[in-house]
Amino acid sequence: MNRHRKTSNSRLPLAITLVIAAFVSTFFIAIFSNKGMDYWMIKNPVSPGHTLSANDVEIVHANLNGASDIYLDKSTDPIGMVTTRLINAHEMIAKTDLASASDAMSTSAVPVSVRSSDFAGGISIGESVDLYWVLDTENGQDAMDPILILGGVTLLSYDKAGNNFGGDVGLTIAVEETQVLRVLSATTQGRLVVVRSHV
Repeated sequence: MNRHRKTSNSRLPLAITLVIAAFVSTFFIAIFSNKGMDYWMIKNPVSPGHTLSANDVEIVHANLNGASDIYLDKSTDPIGMVTTRLINAHEMIAKTDLASASDAMSTSAVPVSVRSSDFAGGISIGESVDLYWVLDTENGQDAMDPILILGGVTLLSYDKAGNNFGGDVGLTIAVEETQVLRVLSATTQGRLVVVRSHV
């Protein structure tokens, strides 16, 4: 009996120590696994030159380790800043993705209409496209080479219905304000051809 009691008494401190160690290790694992920071993330795709509003962004908690210096954390407010590139939905904002309104070129959403046959297939909204101006020859006129009007503009939207029925396709593209007149002038004569920038 005495030996059994001595064995039980010697095991009790060991059991208590193991229970405490389990709680402490769980506590430290929870702390280190939750290590990270709050960063800004884009909710919906935004084009270059877009001025960010509260509806465009949200805060997410992430552990980025060595990449933490690249992205915009909660301490910097991005609202009112202008995007310098196309940023997709659920993409975290890098510090190089934004510029102040005074340093950035403003863009305008410009509607244009093109023939469905002049609109490259497989283009997605948010993709970069090139706009070429083509003048059709009539009555024996000399042919003119196509002219690149703008390269790398962002496609904001397009009317798929027109594409399906072989008619005109209505597009909206993001154009720097200084280039809006150039695009609109190209629509007064000839036609525009929309080409994918990268295939």
